[in-house]
Amino acid sequence: MTNNKGPVLVIGATGQQGRATARQLLEHGWEVHAFVRNLESPAAIALRAEGANLIQGDLDDTDSVRVAMDGAYGVFMMLTMMEGIHITAEGIAAEQRRGKVVADLVKELGVAHFVYSSLRGAGQNTGVDYYAAKEAIEAYISELELPATVLRPTFFMDNLNGFNRPVPDENGGLVVNLAVRSEIPVSLISTHDIGAVAAIAFDRPEQFIGRIVPLAGDYLTPPQIAEVIGQHTGLPARSNVVPLEQVRAFDPHVGQMFTHFNESPDGPLDLAALRAEYPGLQDLAAWLRSIDWKP
Repeated sequence: MTNNKGPVLVIGATGQQGRATARQLLEHGWEVHAFVRNLESPAAIALRAEGANLIQGDLDDTDSVRVAMDGAYGVFMMLTMMEGIHITAEGIAAEQRRGKVVADLVKELGVAHFVYSSLRGAGQNTGVDYYAAKEAIEAYISELELPATVLRPTFFMDNLNGFNRPVPDENGGLVVNLAVRSEIPVSLISTHDIGAVAAIAFDRPEQFIGRIVPLAGDYLTPPQIAEVIGQHTGLPARSNVVPLEQVRAFDPHVGQMFTHFNESPDGPLDLAALRAEYPGLQDLAAWLRSIDWKP
């Protein structure tokens, strides 16, 4: 079914991972079909300007997904459980339902390569509700025996440019607020690199179909994260441990995740081995430079 490198249908195309994957696929010479709900959203318009073909549809409309996928060589899928700024039980259930619909269509239409971006922690009985949805999708992909690659990225560096953006303190420095104890290292990955590895997977199906690929580019404690940010900005930076009770009050599901980070922290991935396979993988300092991060 190969068609001169494509097309690859990108599901979740207007999210951070989807945009990164679409851009990397285009750079690698792939034809990209971006599945979007709103053709005129700023993110969709940007994708079109970069060379992606926009296909309008809705994951809750199976026929629209089937039409979008028909004739595709590959499919990249990243799903979210977010509804607004919160994770909800309804969002988690919807993610699992949508993932299974896409997997069924990959099977029905004979897609040659399916790349699913899950997360590290899937399959570990973490007690985090939204991890369980991704575990169920992974299991369903396996049950259907799809020609698939599962990516398992870790905590996003990009969160430091969003929800976890360092804030100024009263002394002109920066504070990194994370609900992780100071002695616990956190594995970090940039969404740019998730997209880069997804593109490599599509380039090398014989090496990637059937694989689960954990992804990280750095492994740092909160004080070390603050230190790297301080070195980048030239400002004093420190970390602050946000109480778990505060996180749970904002969003119980996010509270579950940070409880897992504190009580059952994941060990380090072999970063040297990952860099041997993906030489461009960024550590935190490189990511800060790449986006010209400023406070």
